[in-house]
Formats: sequence, structure tokens, C-alpha cells
Amino acid sequence: MELQEHLKAIRERNTEVVAVSTDGALEMNLSIRELGVRFPLISDPQQRVIRQFGVPLLKDGVARPTTVLIDLKGIVRLVYVGTDFSDRPSIRAILQALAWL
Repeated sequence: MELQEHLKAIRERNTEVVAVSTDGALEMNLSIRELGVRFPLISDPQQRVIRQFGVPLLKDGVARPTTVLIDLKGIVRLVYVGTDFSDRPSIRAILQALAWL
């Protein structure tokens, strides 16, 4: 998991990674253990958070992968919505965007 491999660099920029999953709590906790996730994951099976951010859904009802950068004042500074599960911004792009904030 690329984000996890670069958590130190991300956190050095006074930034925290938080992931939102449409999985239920049980399935999400299994994924956390399997993948060794070291950042907060929020279970959102009713897609409340996803709807609040306006994240579009794929044909199967799963949310498209989305990266949102929010500054310390709570202002959304960048939104990247992928076309499919594999379409995500690179760590380099994320770190460059964080430098801009």
C-alpha cells in the first residue's frame, strides 16, 4: 500500500491520512489486520461521508477512489476522483500538493 509506505513523509508535512471505506466494520477490521494499515479507517457502509464529499459511485455501487486534501482550517484544497479502483494520485503528486498548502 503506497500511502502506508510513505506515511512518515506525509506526517512530516503535518498531515494525517484517513481512509473511508464502504465496507462494514467487521470486513474493514479484517482488511486492517491483513494489510497492516497504520492510519485511521472509517467504516461508511451507508455512504454518508462519501455523499457529503460528492464522491461518484462506480457501476457496482462502490465509491470511486477519491483523494481529498483538507487544510488545517477545514477548507478542501484538492479533490482527485479516480476513474476506477487503480486510478489514484501518485505519492509524489500528493507530496507536491501538500507542499503547496
